[in-house]
Amino acid sequence: MSSQVHCYYHGHVVGVEDSSASVGLCSGINKKIIEGRVLEIANHVDKLYRPLGVRVMLVGLDIWSYRDQIEVNSNPEVTLGRFLEWRQRSLLPRTKHDNAQFITGVDFEGSTVGLANTNAMCTSNSGAVNEDHNNNAIGVASTIAHEMGHNLGLSHDTENCVCGSLTTKRGCIMSESVGMVFPELFSSCSRQQLGRFLDEVNPACLLDTPSTNRIYGGPVCGNAFLEPGEECDCGTVEECKNPCCNATTCKLNAGAMCAEGACCHNCQLKATGSVCRPKARDCDLPEYCTGFSASCPTDAYTQNGLPCNRGKGYCYNGQCPSRQEHCKRLWGPDAEVAADACFAQNGNCRKTLFSQRCSSRDQSCGTLYCSGGWEFPVTSRKFFNKVGNGIICNEATMKPEDNYPADLGKVPTGTKCGNNMVCYNQRCQDIRNIKVYGPNDCSAKCNNNGVCNHESKCHCNPGWAPPYCDVLQSELPEGMVCLSCGTSKHRQSAYLPLYLQRGKVVPFLQCSLNRSVHETINKTVYLIRQNLNLSFCLYFLYRCFQSTAGQTNPLFRSSSTRGSPRLGTTQISQPIFVESSATQACKPLSTAPARPKTAALKPSRAAPEVSFSTRV
Repeated sequence: MSSQVHCYYHGHVVGVEDSSASVGLCSGINKKIIEGRVLEIANHVDKLYRPLGVRVMLVGLDIWSYRDQIEVNSNPEVTLGRFLEWRQRSLLPRTKHDNAQFITGVDFEGSTVGLANTNAMCTSNSGAVNEDHNNNAIGVASTIAHEMGHNLGLSHDTENCVCGSLTTKRGCIMSESVGMVFPELFSSCSRQQLGRFLDEVNPACLLDTPSTNRIYGGPVCGNAFLEPGEECDCGTVEECKNPCCNATTCKLNAGAMCAEGACCHNCQLKATGSVCRPKARDCDLPEYCTGFSASCPTDAYTQNGLPCNRGKGYCYNGQCPSRQEHCKRLWGPDAEVAADACFAQNGNCRKTLFSQRCSSRDQSCGTLYCSGGWEFPVTSRKFFNKVGNGIICNEATMKPEDNYPADLGKVPTGTKCGNNMVCYNQRCQDIRNIKVYGPNDCSAKCNNNGVCNHESKCHCNPGWAPPYCDVLQSELPEGMVCLSCGTSKHRQSAYLPLYLQRGKVVPFLQCSLNRSVHETINKTVYLIRQNLNLSFCLYFLYRCFQSTAGQTNPLFRSSSTRGSPRLGTTQISQPIFVESSATQACKPLSTAPARPKTAALKPSRAAPEVSFSTRV
């Protein structure tokens, strides 16, 4: 071969005139090996998160075989910053996803093998950098699961945290360091912290159920994802415990109408009107089974502006916001709203070039002042001053670079500030003048058999059919199902003939059902307790070529140099708080976990400890 351009070789056959030959090493077998390794890693990460009710789906994979897209530094914090900037600039605009993980063969400084922001899931800072420190894919997957845990608000486990039973001796995923056994379980502390993160931060992107029709590598029976061509998927033959589903064929067993779902019981569809998602709080609405689907209908909540909490507030986007509740979320359960004297000196209602002082009417809608509770709020930053006779006014503050969608230190939008008055844009305004608050007479069209929901549609009581709750389900013609597909200006119901075939609804008319689930802050912990799955879309970046420092990817190194985690531990300071914001629903492209052999969970020989780090 006569010349080389990176990993592409071209030349001619010696002695043969006008001949040409070329060999490309950028892809081919090496790429397939790397792709298989990354899928194995992603599968195991998903397996580790399943017990939490969280599914991890790979939406894409970039293998940097030609050149680095960022300058990879041995300082993990520098590399993390560059990677997140590149993600925001280049990756997010072309691929919808919730979290990105960078895997590199560069040795990070000290004993650190991974670094991540905490509380960053669903934000522009949602991601981590990981060193490919072990030939065993499960070892790298454990690191990624750990760093992803930081993105989900999890901190390092302490001696009081418990993983499973005391006799199993299986490692905790959020341990500060990992020794001889790769971790398998999230601790009791991690479960509590995840619940708190979901309750306080409301990472809405985790509550959008992604489509599985573009899973990376195509449909695979046995990956526990219901994909096109499958009637059910309960995982591998070894792990499937579902009597309704044939794990080998991913088809329903004889006589089964369904295999899973809130409206599926003993392989049969629940009756029309059965409660599948109970009302959680004042501003929530219960959901009922339709009788023709195993899934519970999309979550709905009451129309904005209805009184809640015994008249102390008004519903807003499924919540009943109040200053008291927000103080507790910021400062802990013992926090209280500060004295009125704190709000009287409120000088931050709106911002133009400078902060604008609140008018007397808007004082209760500007900065939120609290007293008591934790020493620091969940934002990890505070400002306090004293007024009057030593009254302490605590204010939660944030860094501008934290990319918050809203200032958590302000009184929440929708908080009641008077009779028919709510805080909106940091001003105390009349509900009747705010567009997002519906008309008072909306529910009149529901014929006293339902109420208006957040979309100004009738949410019918059990037994009544939409769109106007004026027809009993029992009175519908046999084989007919009443569907509400939007708000109609005319009082007429749309009836669609359906028939059931082995658990599938087969319409004569093709319909597209939106399966996205949008839960509110107040309902996320409730979701976890009801064992409803959260899911998020993951993107992997794998750096696979020889670096300028002469380091090659550990996948192709000998086991003597890269066979086990590195020695030593590192001291880690407390992570910063990065608030989460909603992103658009993603469309996943990955496979879910293939069940590994039990022996694969342990290294072939005793492994020294490896430690993790969070960004400070």
